[in-house]
Amino acid sequence: MSAMDPPLQERVYLGLKADYLAGHFVPGKRIDIQDLANRHHSSKTPVREAAFIFVGEGLFMHHADGGFLVPTPTPLELIELLRWHMQMIMACISGLRESALRSSLRQYSTIVENSSAVAFASRAMEIFTSLADAGGNTQASIHIRRLNERLHYTRIADAGELKTAERELSALTSPEVADFRKALRRRIEAYHLRKICHQQKIIHTGKVMP
Repeated sequence: MSAMDPPLQERVYLGLKADYLAGHFVPGKRIDIQDLANRHHSSKTPVREAAFIFVGEGLFMHHADGGFLVPTPTPLELIELLRWHMQMIMACISGLRESALRSSLRQYSTIVENSSAVAFASRAMEIFTSLADAGGNTQASIHIRRLNERLHYTRIADAGELKTAERELSALTSPEVADFRKALRRRIEAYHLRKICHQQKIIHTGKVMP
C-alpha cells in the first residue's frame, strides 16, 4: 500500500458504497459479510464497521437473525421520503437564475440508449444532486445525496420499464422550453407527485401496482 492509498476502513466503506450504487444488493435479503470481505480483500471487521455506518445513513438495517440487509421501505415511508426530497430540491433551486439551472442540467439532457435500470436510477441521483450543488450550499448537497442514496433501490425497481424511465428523465431535463426555471419546478413537482400517487394507490388497494 502506498502512502497515498486510503486506510483499509475507508477503502472498504467506499467499496461497499460502490457496490450499493451498482445495485449489488437485493433489498430484504441478508447480506453475506464474508462474501463482502472476500470481495474487498479484507477481514470481516472492516466490513461490519462500514455496514454500521450504512445503518446510520439509512442504507442498511439490522437483520432479525443477525447481520444486515438493504431495507424495503413501506409505501408510507416512501411517500414521506419523496415529499421530503421534493421539498429539499425546491428549496435548493429557489432563487437560482435560469442560466444556473440550465448549466447544471445540460449534461443530462441526452439519455444514453440501452441504459440499465441501475443506470437510470444513478442518472436520477446525478440530476438531483447537480441541482442541489447549483445552489452552492454544501450541507444541502450532502443531505440531498444521502436522501438520493436511500431512494436508489426504489428507483432501480421503478426503472424496470426502461422506456418509461427514459421518458421520465428526458421530460425532467429537456431544455426545449422558454421559461426553463418555471417549467423545471413544475417538472420536479410532477415527477414526485406521480410516485407519491403510485404509493398511495398501493396503500388504498393493498396491492403492489405494476
